[in-house]
Amino acid sequence: MAPKDADSLDTIGTNTSGLLLTQHLLSTLLQAKEPKVALMSSRVESIADNASGGAYSYRTSRAPLNSIGKSMTTYLNNKGVVILLLHPGLVINGLDKIGEMEKNPAAVMSEEAAWKLWGILK
Repeated sequence: MAPKDADSLDTIGTNTSGLLLTQHLLSTLLQAKEPKVALMSSRVESIADNASGGAYSYRTSRAPLNSIGKSMTTYLNNKGVVILLLHPGLVINGLDKIGEMEKNPAAVMSEEAAWKLWGILK
């Protein structure tokens, strides 16, 4: 294993642990008046929209999110639970090391992206 592989495993653990927590909270979720689960994805991990390659650990760590989101939708649909797979769009958040995001007119600041997502959840 290369030194960066440990970071990759941490990334995978971080991006999948919330999904396991959701599974443990299902009984409580099912008691809610209007149960919803929102899963935060992004375009970067899209298999179909991967034109740039790279970002292996991040892309790999997010694949379970999309897979489990689909499975949760299938399983919980008849129980009245709404599953939302969301992505925030183009966000200026400091992760873009080359500064290209700031040049994109469609990009928004983190706070604006968060408020837009909150509007979808209401």
